[in-house]
Amino acid sequence: MRQVLVTGADGFVASGLIPLLLERGWGVRGSVIDEAALAAIPKGASGLVSGDLASFCGWGPLLDGIDAVVHLAGKVHAEAARAHDGEAFARDNVESSRRLAEACALRRVARFVFASSAKAIGEETASGQAWDEGTPCSPADPYGRSKLEAERVLAKALARHAAGLVVLRLPLVYGPGMRANMLRLFKAVDAGWPLPLAGIENSRSLLYLGNLADAVALCLDHPAAAGETFHVTDGEDLSTPELARTIARALGRPARLFRVPEALLAATASLAGRASDAGRLTGSLVLDGRKIRLKLGWRPPHSADAGLKATADWFRDMKR
Repeated sequence: MRQVLVTGADGFVASGLIPLLLERGWGVRGSVIDEAALAAIPKGASGLVSGDLASFCGWGPLLDGIDAVVHLAGKVHAEAARAHDGEAFARDNVESSRRLAEACALRRVARFVFASSAKAIGEETASGQAWDEGTPCSPADPYGRSKLEAERVLAKALARHAAGLVVLRLPLVYGPGMRANMLRLFKAVDAGWPLPLAGIENSRSLLYLGNLADAVALCLDHPAAAGETFHVTDGEDLSTPELARTIARALGRPARLFRVPEALLAATASLAGRASDAGRLTGSLVLDGRKIRLKLGWRPPHSADAGLKATADWFRDMKR
């Protein structure tokens, strides 16, 4: 049985990925930062405490017998309390990636899949624009810069080794177990709050957790994935009002949206210290996901409607 190491095995993405990998015949070893997190690793995977990967030294137990790595661990953009802490992002997202990749190169790990972010390219696309894998990168914050730098150090560390690095740049990922902005939107729609979103004219790429897991599984196996960067999306970009209405339908709630000028919405959010949140609501961020479809033949197995419905089912269960 082939063995895959999944870092950040107690996290949101791993909760959807690990069961799928087990179903497809992989043996899964999950690494977490401390003992308390072991209980959150999905059933069927073995768990190992790695601590902080940026200073980890026990690579033998972690990597011995491993054929592939899916690197999910790192400091996430939603950790807003330290969103401007470039040093912390560099340590948790760059140095940990470099050390892990160097250890994988020494042990001849055959495939390394890295979960990067659309933020490695930038913050917002212009109207009618979509970023493809050749778009010049100009990340706008420490998180985005750390993800781009991690892509670069991984490529360097694995360049002289047969390990096939696959970089997946992801938009906002949603699904059962999600947190942060999308969960807040679900809560607001479910509560029936009037939301000042009706006048927003934007477009944002999204990615359902089940679609992401399927894409990762394909990239672990497909020979043409090695050495490539792919943008992964649901393939159905939505405006913020469309997203809110789709969530409302999935929850069986009315969508109570009203119109406010975007400039007023942005100014109000800025006064409340939530300017970045307003930008994510009103701005566009569209990824061109055609490359993975054309090169690997990947098709998202779930529509955005189905993904949001599954997320709504989880949300209702969570409230009980």
